[in-house]
Amino acid sequence: MIRVYTVKNKELFEADVRSKEEMDNIVANVKRAWVDCWDLNDKETMIVSRLLGVDATTLDGIENGTVRPTYAKCLDEECPYYTWISTPVVEFAGELKLHPLSIILKERFLITIRSGYSSRLIESTLRTFRALEPEERKPSVILSKLVHVIIDENSGAMVSIRGLIDKIEEEALENPRKKVITQSIFKLKRGLATLHQLLWAEKELFSDMNLGVIRQLKLTKEAKLIVDDAMDDVTRELDFVDSYNRSLDSVLRLQDLGAIHRVETNLVFLTISLVVLTIILIMLEIAARLAGA
Repeated sequence: MIRVYTVKNKELFEADVRSKEEMDNIVANVKRAWVDCWDLNDKETMIVSRLLGVDATTLDGIENGTVRPTYAKCLDEECPYYTWISTPVVEFAGELKLHPLSIILKERFLITIRSGYSSRLIESTLRTFRALEPEERKPSVILSKLVHVIIDENSGAMVSIRGLIDKIEEEALENPRKKVITQSIFKLKRGLATLHQLLWAEKELFSDMNLGVIRQLKLTKEAKLIVDDAMDDVTRELDFVDSYNRSLDSVLRLQDLGAIHRVETNLVFLTISLVVLTIILIMLEIAARLAGA
């Protein structure tokens, strides 16, 4: 699906695009446009690839394979046609899952390529955009708000992770010997490492947005306020990730103490067994000597 948002006479318009001709007609009559794409079929992929001026195979890679959290600082000679930001949306339901979402900046266009999972984030961004005064409806405001909405969505994973850690801590206190607890901890730590990478990439992105080094993007006053607020949120989330890792390390230490205690208990039992066996052997030998006498 391809939906194009444009501003004419300071009013927001939207149109679904089903052919290259429809896209060309819209592009020819607007100064700027937001092209939102999700769950593209082959025909739609070709339409967007032509808008970007890249091979469809390149677009396939962005849409389907790129869920890695990254922000690439593109130099003109390295990517002269567009700037690409990959900022996945996080879902946490027992384990961390990343839904791909790419933001592409090219000349007059802001292009988002995503899965249907992120539709509500787009709707939230649009509600904010519609609430703005017409003169405040700038592309940088859309981009800033969209990324901030993504961060808010990803913050929801933090609450779920904290709940899971509390559950793990309770189980470890009740039975620190359960191996499944250790498996859960390392699985969660791998997820936290990915989340930390994502948050750090977002922090770099916001820093570059503030510094004005991202090609084809200049922040308005309104957009800068959104970016500053988002930067604070990312910093807080990074602190949470560090705190969660420390909590999991504490549980691992508790399990290590439990393992040491088990070894000590086994050694004591073994020692007692050896002493008893020695006493029995001595008694048998004494009895044998007495019988012989």
